Amino acid sequence: MEWLRFTGLDKHYGGRRIFSGASGVLRDKEKIALVGDNGAGKSSLLRLLARIDRPEQGEIGYARGARAGYLAQAEEAASGATLHGLLDAAFAHIRSDERRVRELEEAISASAERADAAVQDELFRKYAVARETFERHGGEGLERHMRAMLKALGFEAADLRRPIAEFSGGQRTRASIARVLLEEPDFLLLDEPTNHLDIQTVRWLEDLIIADPRSFLLVSHDRYFIDRVADTVWEIEGGGLHVYKPARNAYTAYVCEKQERVEQSQRDFAKASAEEKRRRAVIAELRTHGSHNYVQVHSREKLLARVEPAVQPKQSKHTFNVALTAARKSTRGIAIAMDGLAKSYGAKLFCDLSLDVARGERMAVVGPNGSGKSTLLKIVAGLVAPDAGSVRLGSGLKVAYFSQDAEAELRAGVSAVGGVMEAAPVTPQRARALLGRLGLGGDSADKPVESFSGGERRRIMLARLMAQDADCLLLDEPTNDLDIASREALESVLNEYEGAMLAVSHDRYLLRRLTQRVLSLADGAWSVLSGGYDDYERRERGETPSNAVATPERKAARKPSPPAREKQQARLERDLAELEADVAALDARRLELEYEFANPGLYGDKQRVAVLKSELDDVTQRFNVQMEAWESALEALETLAER
Repeated sequence: MEWLRFTGLDKHYGGRRIFSGASGVLRDKEKIALVGDNGAGKSSLLRLLARIDRPEQGEIGYARGARAGYLAQAEEAASGATLHGLLDAAFAHIRSDERRVRELEEAISASAERADAAVQDELFRKYAVARETFERHGGEGLERHMRAMLKALGFEAADLRRPIAEFSGGQRTRASIARVLLEEPDFLLLDEPTNHLDIQTVRWLEDLIIADPRSFLLVSHDRYFIDRVADTVWEIEGGGLHVYKPARNAYTAYVCEKQERVEQSQRDFAKASAEEKRRRAVIAELRTHGSHNYVQVHSREKLLARVEPAVQPKQSKHTFNVALTAARKSTRGIAIAMDGLAKSYGAKLFCDLSLDVARGERMAVVGPNGSGKSTLLKIVAGLVAPDAGSVRLGSGLKVAYFSQDAEAELRAGVSAVGGVMEAAPVTPQRARALLGRLGLGGDSADKPVESFSGGERRRIMLARLMAQDADCLLLDEPTNDLDIASREALESVLNEYEGAMLAVSHDRYLLRRLTQRVLSLADGAWSVLSGGYDDYERRERGETPSNAVATPERKAARKPSPPAREKQQARLERDLAELEADVAALDARRLELEYEFANPGLYGDKQRVAVLKSELDDVTQRFNVQMEAWESALEALETLAER
């Protein structure tokens, strides 16, 4: 069943095109993630599909009687609205359904008294539809359902009377999620539903969406969340909507498929460029044989004009053309030795923490907010003293620390180049080179740091980090303020780093991709898990640890078998090459015969003239046949490429 279908949607802001020609279908039980760069139009598309905004062009259709549940990225409640008032508004549709059911019950009772069988049959038909709609959207027990939802989202009964304005950002997000779920829509459109949520609530939401049989279209920057809940990825890129193949771990599969598409487009460009160059060379060669070849030259020029010029694929603007290098390449020995560490700030964060981190090892540090993750990194960096215990660094080990609010370390008024040079004794030329490879080259490197956006300031801090050539990185939320593409570019850089790493991050996808062991801090206790981040997540959910979930690297290593389309393309290309060779051979023989006819001494031998004329006629006929076959093969290949 199709809940939603849209075709040819266009959206502009002022004179800037956001997207055009966007088309898609949301079918029963599908869970689709919508991704794209910031400003690509993800939220705009959801607002169109929720019928809040109207498209400039295109059509949107819902299934008959279907209702959509829409969660905006930043919802605002009415001034003075309480939590109970917000959630009670969610029942407006359901109460309308209930009123319709009661009205039909009264009408059926009245028709029974009149013994009007025809009217009664029609009323029973309408009642069945109304009752089914009412039950599908929640039915009885609305208040009980509301309180159960609140408990699951961490609210108390007393919170119902509190104004929404008093709640934190995370509580407001949870209240909005409760509101849209209580509406009992037929399908859901969710814009950044994990914003401001702690990891426990995100896990709860993941499990709820996975178990929910309804269809979802959601926007999220949380790649781990997408991998868990989505079965398909849609991407808005370059003003168009691209649909990727359904797959388990949909985001990881999308990354691999997109990389394969990029590599294939680069191969296609190289091949098309070489073919275009070869055809132009053939035409130039034919021109040198004289004007009698004008028919062939014209034919080939006509064919060349029909072929679309090769267009070089666009390079990702988020690629970081830079490497993190360690001063020492050795991965043997201990990088960090923690012995009996303890720290309290009123409440105990951790105690008797003893742990060795090997050179080249990558460890995730996880736990609830306030569990001491950032404090531990500061202790290792020598910025905070422990209450007890000690930290010993490997001989000659150089440590670099990237703090959660790293951009605050940049002095106001200093340029980006100056900011890098303050962190390490590097030349202005190297500082500029590092910034340029992070997308901050040219005149922007001389701008004061306060003129940059949050994400750009994070890049300046990353350049400072790279300038230090450290043997061990202590990373505290390195992906804050970065969009998905920039996060992936940063991860690619970190993935090539050969030194040791301790990483604190709410970005679970980063931790899954980069780390090997997990140090968990919670309720004053600590534990270490060796199975990687996915196993830690399973343990937190009470599941049996397993290595079954593929990481991006493992997924990328599996090459899919060539589809039928690629086989057909390869066959056509072989046919085209064979026909090209035949045409070239026949063309060469025809030229040889024409040169013989240009010799005046030939005409004294009439028998020889007759033989050569017969052969020339035969070669010309075969040339025309093969030329037509070549044109047909070329058209077939072009048609296949356009599909």
